[in-house]
Amino acid sequence: MPHLYEPGTRRVARTLVVSPPQQGKTTLIRDLARRLSGGTEGIQPVKVGIVDERSEVAACVRGVPRFDLGPRTDVLDGRPKAEGMMMLIRSMSPDVLIVDEIGRAEDAAAIHEALHAGISVIATAHGRDLEDIRRRPILRELVHDGVFDRYVVLERRTGAGPSSAVYNADGKRLDERFSFREELEG
Repeated sequence: MPHLYEPGTRRVARTLVVSPPQQGKTTLIRDLARRLSGGTEGIQPVKVGIVDERSEVAACVRGVPRFDLGPRTDVLDGRPKAEGMMMLIRSMSPDVLIVDEIGRAEDAAAIHEALHAGISVIATAHGRDLEDIRRRPILRELVHDGVFDRYVVLERRTGAGPSSAVYNADGKRLDERFSFREELEG
């Protein structure tokens, strides 16, 4: 959290979470939504909007999230990401938009709209590392445009559970790798 939230300004860094499938991207953004919305650990609460196209982040049943996403989180369930982002921007005025698995041109356009509206975006994308996302045309464009302030790269180490590294917009590593298990227990 220290790399993704600036307490003095209440600004949430525009963040892309990168990893291969099944490494914890969705779990991480779910936890970030709860922590940002709830205002824990020196974090002033912010309004969070989640576009949950496939009901993976909130696990909504009849419109009710099954996960705790915090008291200031609105979920738009079952809508295409780009359409959902535009709907939340216009109707819910979130401070932060969270979206899982971006990669289409429409997603990039909606992210640009959110940024022009002063909304921070936290998104996920499939990839092994920063070089991998730079090889994907839409993600390469977002990186080139300087859309993201931070990149969080997740990986699973044999027997150690998932770990992450945080990079700034220039690709400079900001932290040492840490284990989510240590973070949750600590």
